[in-house]
This record gives sequence, structure tokens and C-alpha cells, in this order.
Amino acid sequence: MELSEDPCCPFHMEPLTWIDQLFVYKVPHPDECFNEVCCEIKADNRYKVKDDVGNVLFSILEDLDYCSRHLYPGRSFVMNVINEYNKEVIRMVHPFVCSSSCGRHELEVQSPPGFVIGHVQQNWSVCLPKFTVENKQGEPEVKIVGPFVPLTCCMDQNFELVSLNGAVTDGAFGTIVKPFSCSVLNTGADFVLRFPSNLDAKLKATLLGACILIDFVYYDKPKQPLLNIISCFTNPLSAIM
Repeated sequence: MELSEDPCCPFHMEPLTWIDQLFVYKVPHPDECFNEVCCEIKADNRYKVKDDVGNVLFSILEDLDYCSRHLYPGRSFVMNVINEYNKEVIRMVHPFVCSSSCGRHELEVQSPPGFVIGHVQQNWSVCLPKFTVENKQGEPEVKIVGPFVPLTCCMDQNFELVSLNGAVTDGAFGTIVKPFSCSVLNTGADFVLRFPSNLDAKLKATLLGACILIDFVYYDKPKQPLLNIISCFTNPLSAIM
């Protein structure tokens, strides 16, 4: 069957049509501890996306080449979003960022793969995380404003979805929440997405991409390499040079 380039609801994205919550779980990689701690090689990220009754809607698998495994802060990646029939229905593409300090991250969301439905652009900000969610033409649809992450380590971290004219006028109409472990909102999920049920399915898919980008930028930090720890004991001068 031939796929349309601009369907009202992209192929096999029907689960997103009327849903108003998504629960994103990061799945540990079997070799993650050994690769990151001992060999300083980044394991590929994996996620499960569930609805509010626990049904698995999507699996997200990172397509990470060997060279990118050594580049933590600004590495490029492709996320393949797989449905229950083992079919890739959404693809998220993140290009390489040359500098994590001044470079701005972006993400392209495709559904079906090859057909762009949205973009997520990181905005420059002194301290607060800010993103703009765009449609396939690059026109802004939604803004995302997050907290100052280092000061919110013992509470829910809310990345609020606000209209283009700002939170002062309309307030937040949805959130991407990073639950604190002791929070009543914590169901074991790494992120909880909340948005109006009648939001366009393509925009919901792009917001899922925004969640993955937020995780990558602010939470997907490398573990302390064991080899560096050992070197501090074998060569104490290396720890202060």
C-alpha cells in the first residue's frame, strides 16, 4: 500500500489519536555498565512508551554507530520508534552538535520514516531549558520551558508546554515531567507526558521526540569511567593536573 506524504494521522500512529498521557521508561542495556564504566563506550538508549493502563504502545531503539559511541555530549543519533507489530512508525534524527556548551540541539521527527512531521529546536537561554516545537514546515507550534535542573534534584522537574505568546497569557496546557523518586506522580516511569487529548497526533509524536531530546541533553550523562578512578590511585598527580 502506498503511503501518503501528508496523512491526517500518520500510518500506524492511531494509538496517539485520543490519548492524553504517555509514560516513558528507559530500559537498561545489558552491556551498559561494562561499556560505559569500564570501556568509556556509550551504550545505545532504549525506551518503552506506555499508556495510562500499562499497555506498551511503542519501543524506542537508538541506532548508534561505533564512532558516535565515543562522543557523549553532542553525538548524533537516530531513534527508531517501533509499534506492537514490530514496524518502525516514527523516526527521530539528531544531528551532531560540535559544542555542548554553545551549540544548540535539534531533533527532526519523521512519520512514516522519511516524511518529516515536526522539529524540536533548543533555544539559547542563560539557565532555563527552553525549546520550540515546530511543524513540518518549520513553523513554531509550542514552546517548552523547563526548570533550572541542578536546583530541582529532589522534586518533580516540570518542562511546561506553553503557547507561543507565553505562559503569562495562557499558562501551561501540558507538561513533560521527570518525576522525583519519592513523588506521588512516580510510577516507575522516567518521564510522564501530559497534553490535551484532542492535540494533533503528529504534534504528540513530536512532543515525544522533545521528551527524548530533553533526556539526552540533561539526563543522559556518562558514568564515571572505572579506568579514570584506577588511574587516580596509580598516579595521584593525574587527579590534580
